Amino acid sequence: MITKTEIKQIHSLSKKKYRKQFEKFIIEGIHPIAEAIKSATPNLRIYMTDLFAQHPKHIRFLQNLQNTNYILTTVQDSIMEKLSGAVTPPGIIATCLLPKQDSPDFLKKANWIYLDRIRDPGNLGTILRTSAWFHVTHVALSPRCIDPYNPKVVRSGMGAHFHLSIYNNMNLSEYKTHKFTIIGADQKGTPLSNTTLLGSVPWVLVLGNEVHGISLKNIPLLDCAVSIPRIGKGDSLNVAIAGGILLHQITSFLKKNEET
Repeated sequence: MITKTEIKQIHSLSKKKYRKQFEKFIIEGIHPIAEAIKSATPNLRIYMTDLFAQHPKHIRFLQNLQNTNYILTTVQDSIMEKLSGAVTPPGIIATCLLPKQDSPDFLKKANWIYLDRIRDPGNLGTILRTSAWFHVTHVALSPRCIDPYNPKVVRSGMGAHFHLSIYNNMNLSEYKTHKFTIIGADQKGTPLSNTTLLGSVPWVLVLGNEVHGISLKNIPLLDCAVSIPRIGKGDSLNVAIAGGILLHQITSFLKKNEET
């Protein structure tokens, strides 16, 4: 049975200050929670409605859940509406601990995404999801980015958080110090196919703010600026879409080079 204290605490996790205070965040929906379970996320507490539990499509999920040690609590629909910040509550939510942020290990030579003042939760969640898809598992957020554990970001990420190492308040200059190839996404840049910088050196792809692009202080740190050639009409691409296209191009280019 869920207590009033639990209800109040879970509801408060929609705000950053309470996520920081309780060191927890909310996961909403079956797919993100399934990814959390696959990743053996510790201290996961799951809440679901009877209607969710009785749905035939959820049988396999519930069977897999029975093989874990996670705490499961059934709640009424009216309680789920208080717990979830979604307009239409998904019938299942979970809470888990915020991951501890260690100092990044640049010696691993992993490739990175660097997000420069991304403010829209849907964009950030989509970029995280895309990064996980292309196995770019290290993501850095500049100061003034939206919190990656905002419930809207987590919903949009569809479980990507549990496959990534996410670092807040990072400065791009750190990548220059550690000799990364710094690639900036810019409409005025050169098509990726015309660049010669990608090689064995680890790279970091910089995606800028939805309105203002890459910040002025970071532009001098770029080794190159790349663009996506326009074939049809339109003024610009959404930053999450542009990031996905560039990640596909970069990873495909590197894979092709490895095979030759």
